[in-house]
Amino acid sequence: MNHSVFKDLVPSYIENLTSDETNKQMEEHMEQCAECREYFKEMQEDLIAEHTHEQKDEKRNIDYLKKVRSKNRRKIFMITGSLLALFLLLSIGYYFLFVHMWIADENNVETTIQQQNQTTTLTFQSKNDNRYLLAMLQPGDKEYIDTIIIYENWNILADTKLNYFSEVASDHQNGSEITYTFLDENTLLLPDGTEKKLTEEDIIHIQYKDRTKEIQLKDLYNAENNN
Repeated sequence: MNHSVFKDLVPSYIENLTSDETNKQMEEHMEQCAECREYFKEMQEDLIAEHTHEQKDEKRNIDYLKKVRSKNRRKIFMITGSLLALFLLLSIGYYFLFVHMWIADENNVETTIQQQNQTTTLTFQSKNDNRYLLAMLQPGDKEYIDTIIIYENWNILADTKLNYFSEVASDHQNGSEITYTFLDENTLLLPDGTEKKLTEEDIIHIQYKDRTKEIQLKDLYNAENNN
């Protein structure tokens, strides 16, 4: 094997890509040729150094990708955490502004009873400008005993809140108003169209924070405006 062929085959030989016969010929040539042995040694060191450099580059690339993924994960966690915190804040704000209400103090409520034709309307208004009221009617299951609970909340987007609560309101209710329709002083027209003969036991309970006020339904028929 001449020197040129040997030198051409050295890279393949180092990479174990040559055949057994070629390997044998190259090893025999190196035993006889000091120059080719030195050439083989230099090539082997260069290839090892090149592989080491490539491994370092690959490791740096892997480390860089790991750092990028780690930063991306932190960003995702931060964005997710921020969105969750915002959702929680909005949920709490929505609860206190649109859902959470408390029973009003009677001293903070102005009640007006108005009659037009056969209809009597009880209107409840807050004496505080920054509050609004919602009258929730709960019909009783014995005789005709209604309970009107006067709720209070902050006066923020009040119209929107009243629309929200109107879904659970009874047929009598319109925001802070409760209406009753009479056929005569002893007969009440119920929401379902039936007639109810009134007795002394047919009453309305108006529930405030510390007191429940009682009104007989018969007394509403000829009620004059009062507070």
